[in-house]
Amino acid sequence: MKIKVLGPGCPRCKATYEVVKKVVEKERTDADIEYVTDMSEATKFGVLVTPAVWVDGEIVIQGKIPSESEILKFIKK
Repeated sequence: MKIKVLGPGCPRCKATYEVVKKVVEKERTDADIEYVTDMSEATKFGVLVTPAVWVDGEIVIQGKIPSESEILKFIKK
């Protein structure tokens, strides 16, 4: 599984990264997590607002810090 947290490095984006990382570690999910702060790169993924979370080719969260349960829903698919 590939997960990308996309955002310019703001506190909300960093918080999103931490939530994703915590859930992946807690669930012992085999996932590569990348934090993309280059906004020209982020726009290639179709990001309109940040923070955003991309999982295996699809933007699943945009514009808010997700809860652990929201992230869990996407990594359990």
